[in-house]
Amino acid sequence: MNEILAIGLILFFGYFVGRLISRLRMPTVTGYILLGLAFGVSLLKIIPKDLNLKLTWLIEFALLLVAFNVGMELRIDTFRRLGRSLILIIILETVGAFLFLFMGMMLMRQGVALSLLIAAIGCATAPAVTVLVLNEYRAAGPLTQVLLACVGMDDAIGLTFYSVCASIAHGMFDKTQISVAILIGKIVLGVSISIMIGVAFGILLDLITRKVTYPLDILVVAVGTIMLAGGLLQFRPHGIRFSPLIASMAIGFYIANFAPRHRAIRGALEHFSMPFYVIYFVLAGARLDFRLLMALGWVAAVYLICRFSGKLFGAWLGGTISRAPRAIRRYTGFGLFSQAGIAIGLCLYAAKEFPQVGDVIVAIALGTTVVTELIGPLMTKFAILRAGEAYKR
Repeated sequence: MNEILAIGLILFFGYFVGRLISRLRMPTVTGYILLGLAFGVSLLKIIPKDLNLKLTWLIEFALLLVAFNVGMELRIDTFRRLGRSLILIIILETVGAFLFLFMGMMLMRQGVALSLLIAAIGCATAPAVTVLVLNEYRAAGPLTQVLLACVGMDDAIGLTFYSVCASIAHGMFDKTQISVAILIGKIVLGVSISIMIGVAFGILLDLITRKVTYPLDILVVAVGTIMLAGGLLQFRPHGIRFSPLIASMAIGFYIANFAPRHRAIRGALEHFSMPFYVIYFVLAGARLDFRLLMALGWVAAVYLICRFSGKLFGAWLGGTISRAPRAIRRYTGFGLFSQAGIAIGLCLYAAKEFPQVGDVIVAIALGTTVVTELIGPLMTKFAILRAGEAYKR
């Protein structure tokens, strides 16, 4: 097996599996992960682990595109329209999942560093799955608006959490003696510089695309800008770890809010990105060792329970403090169970960044994604039906 043949198999069979899964009214991402399971180390071994590692750069590139799209969803006018109460719900449901997951992993004796990484990966939600269900049942109402806002914004918080936790974990795994003040300073500096670099490249992309006419030229410039920013931030001067993902998200945020040609940039990247999304979902499934997942059975079960409980409690607490309507307090957490997209990318990103625990991270975070993608749509459907918002649009 060579790299080109592997990519050909992934895209060719990915198309047919995606069509089949969509006919079964399931998220296509589930089909891609199952295809990866079939091709990977758990079953046929068509894509062995060493070949998967050679293709890691494709996963990193796809994740930069995902982060850019997350940034494109963070509109300033949306924040103004949603108000303080909804912002509180979004923050608390994400923080709730993070805290519950961290405590759960610590109780399962996974260690502080690994627990932080798993908690940061697990606090994000899958926007595509939730939006798919809301569109299918033509949902409309206050709960629907809250769910759309949550899935669009907690990925940004999850990216930030991961960048901070990764910096802490590196210090623990490397066993470097460093004061808490210096560690916090390096984390703040790394995140701040990543945001500033992202905004600077967003301004550059905006200025260039104002002069560019053809969509293909816009695509070349946009992809080049995202990769240039992400590549520059791979350096680690004086132990400061930057975040290419936050920089890419900052580029998307600037373009969405300040670039007059943001629709042209989004349109140019939309179709281009799809093959890379298929590749990284399939490679994610191929990396999952099902035997290791079975060996971590109780850990995976605690992960699922803690993640759902954290989302449910955080959303309820935020709704209670902000005096949101009863349906929002009760059912928001049920619509946030799905986990894919940025979480899958982050678990693969972490597996490369922390090879000493890479297989455990992939087994827990990715193995449970298969479960959440099967149960999540049903729970979102339950939420909008109980809130009386199905078939209102």
